[in-house]
Amino acid sequence: MTFASYRHFLKPFALESCCRVYKKRILFFIFSFGCVFSVLGQSLSLELKTTPQVDLVFNTIEKYKTGIRRPGFLRLNILAVGTEWDLYVGAQTDVVGSWNVIDTYGNTGLSPTIALIELQFRNASNTSQEVGFFSLTDIASPTYIIGSANIDPLVLCPNQGCNGAGSYLTTPGCFKFDVDMRVIPNFDYKPGLYTLTIQFVLTENL
Repeated sequence: MTFASYRHFLKPFALESCCRVYKKRILFFIFSFGCVFSVLGQSLSLELKTTPQVDLVFNTIEKYKTGIRRPGFLRLNILAVGTEWDLYVGAQTDVVGSWNVIDTYGNTGLSPTIALIELQFRNASNTSQEVGFFSLTDIASPTYIIGSANIDPLVLCPNQGCNGAGSYLTTPGCFKFDVDMRVIPNFDYKPGLYTLTIQFVLTENL
C-alpha cells in the first residue's frame, strides 16, 4: 500500500481576516490516499500519482455554498498483463459513513459524512462505469469504476468498462484515469478537524 498524505489547513492571515464572522463555520480536513492491488499468478500494478498538496479551506460563505473543486488532483496508472481486472474506490474510517473526528469547534451542526466527498474518474476513452461525479461510499460497499463484485465478461479497449489486459504506457486512453474531487458542505455541519483515508483498489476479475 502506498500512501500520500494531504493536510488541509487554514493559513494564519486567512484566520485573522475571517474568524470574527466565520469562527464557527470553518472546516479543516486531512486526507490520506491509499493504493492497493491484489493479484494471483498474474501481473497487475496500480500506480498512484498526486500533486504535492491539496488545500480545502472552507472559510467563506461562498465556499460553503459552491464548494471547492480540485480537477485532476490524482492520477491512476494501470498495468495488467495477462489478466482481467476490477477497479473500485471507497473510504476507510473508524465509523462507517463518518469522518474520523480530531477536534470540533462548537456544539451545533451535524457530523460530516463521507458522502460529502464527490469523485469523478476520467480518461480519453471514457471507460469508467461511473459517468460524472458520484458520492464516496465506505470501502465495505465501494463504488466500482471498472467491473463488479462478480466475475464480469471481458470488455476490450476502448469500450466502457474496459477490463482486459493492457498498459497505461501503450494505451493510456483506457488504462490511465484522472480523478477529480469536489466537496460542497453547505451550512449543516459542525466545524472542526476531520480525517479519512480514500482507498483505490485494483484486483483481478475473480
